[in-house]
Amino acid sequence: METSTVNEIDRISSLPVDILHNILSNLCIFDVIHMSVLSKRWKYICTIIPYFRFDSSYCTSLLRSNLEKFKEFMYTFLISQNTINLVRYTLLCSDMLQSTYMLRLIHAATRRNVQQLVLLFWHREPFELPNCLVTCESLQVLKLNLYGDVLKLPNHFDGFRQLKFLHLCSVKLSDEHLTNCLFSKCQLLENLELIDCNLKRMKLLYIDSASLLYITFLRGDYYDNCEIKISCPALKFLKCKCQIPKDIVIKNLFSIEYVDINFQDNDEKCDDFGFSFEKTGILVHKMIKEVPSISVLKLCKVSLRSLKLKLGVDEDHMQVMIQLLKYSPNLEVLKLWCDEDEEWREWCAYLPIREDQGRGHEVFHPTPHGKKLHCTYKMHDPEESIVCLVYHLKSIQLIGFKDEENEIELLRFFLKNARVLEKLTIVWASYALKSEEALKKVLNIPRTSSQVLLTFHDAKLKRKSTHWLDYC
Repeated sequence: METSTVNEIDRISSLPVDILHNILSNLCIFDVIHMSVLSKRWKYICTIIPYFRFDSSYCTSLLRSNLEKFKEFMYTFLISQNTINLVRYTLLCSDMLQSTYMLRLIHAATRRNVQQLVLLFWHREPFELPNCLVTCESLQVLKLNLYGDVLKLPNHFDGFRQLKFLHLCSVKLSDEHLTNCLFSKCQLLENLELIDCNLKRMKLLYIDSASLLYITFLRGDYYDNCEIKISCPALKFLKCKCQIPKDIVIKNLFSIEYVDINFQDNDEKCDDFGFSFEKTGILVHKMIKEVPSISVLKLCKVSLRSLKLKLGVDEDHMQVMIQLLKYSPNLEVLKLWCDEDEEWREWCAYLPIREDQGRGHEVFHPTPHGKKLHCTYKMHDPEESIVCLVYHLKSIQLIGFKDEENEIELLRFFLKNARVLEKLTIVWASYALKSEEALKKVLNIPRTSSQVLLTFHDAKLKRKSTHWLDYC
C-alpha cells in the first residue's frame, strides 16, 4: 500500500469491471453517481453498472425538500441505460413515495430484464403485484417486505415463469386460493421463505409444488388459526420456526434430507414460558409419524448415524427421546442439549436425514420443563430392546449439565444400557456450580461398557442475528 501511494498507482481502478460492479452493488445509487466523477473510466463503469440500489433512509432530507425532482431524476436514470440488463434491483423506501410511483419504478426495472428484485416499502394499504412483474421473463429472485401490508395477486395469476427464489417478509396473506397458486404455479420455484408473515385471514395454507427444494417458516402471526399442508416430492429442506399451526399435514416428501421444527405457542394451556406441551407434542409426533410412512423413517432406519436432541430432562420428553432411539437402530453418536439458558427456551425439532455416505443427523428440542424423573421410573420396557444401545451407540455428549437429579438418572440409564459405549462427554452449563461431589457422583455410576471414557468440559454458547437483511 505504501508503494502504491508513493508511485500514485490506483490499484482499485485497475480491477476488472465485474469486480468493481460487485463492489458498487452494495452502494446506494447516489454514491455510485458520485463515484462517476473520479475519472473517465469510473464514469464508464458507473454508466454500465447492472445493479441499482436505492435506500430512502440515506436521503430523507433530499426527499422532503425536492421530492418531485428527485422522483423524476431517479426514474430517468433507471431507464436511461435500458440496453443494460439489471442483475439486481433493490428498492428500500419509506411511505413518502406513492404506490403509483413505486409501480413505475418496478415497470422500469422489468423493462431492463431484472433478474433479482428486492422491494421493501410501507404504504399502509394492500399491494397488488403488477402484471409487468408477474409476466417478467427474466425474474429469478423476488424478495418482498411490506411492513405488514396485505399482498394481493392478480385475479388471473398464472405464476412467475422463471422465478426460483421467493422471500416474503412482514407480508399479510389474505386470499387462500391465490396464495396457493403463488406457490403451485411457479413451475421453477426452488426456495420459499415466509418470514414474519401474517396468516390471520387464512384458514388453509397449501404448498403444492413439484419443484420446491427449500421451505422456511420463520416467526409470524396467527399460525394457530391456519392449517398448513405441504406436498412437495422434491423437497430437501424444511424449517418451521413459528407459532404452532392449527394443524400441519405433510405428504409426498420423497427427497427430504433436513427438517428443523421450532414451534412456539401462546395457548392458554401453556407453562410459565408460554409453551404448550400437549399441542406441540401431538404435532411433532404427527410429523415424525407421517414422514416415515412416505419413506423418510425407512431411510432413517438405514442411514441415521448421528442424533442431536435439545430437550428438557423430564419424563414426558424422555419418552420422545426413547421413540427416536428406537427409530434409529444404527445410531452411533448422540448429543443432548439440556441447558435452560434463554437460547433454548423453545420447542425445536431439528431433523436432518441424509443418505450421503450413510450419514444422518436428527434433532428434537422441546422446552426444558415438565415432569421430573424418579429413580423408579422405567425409561422403557426392559423386555423391549433398543438396538442402537445394544450394538452401535459409541459416543454421547450431554451439554448443559447442572448436577440435577434428572440428569443423573439420564446418565445412569445410558451407562446401564449402552453396551458398546466408548465415550461420554459432559459439558457443564455456563451458570452451574461445579463440585467434586458431582464428579464423584457421575464417576461412581455402574457401567455396562468396560471401555467407556468419561470427560467433563465447559460450554460456550453463540447468538444469531435476526435482522431482516441478513435473510436477504
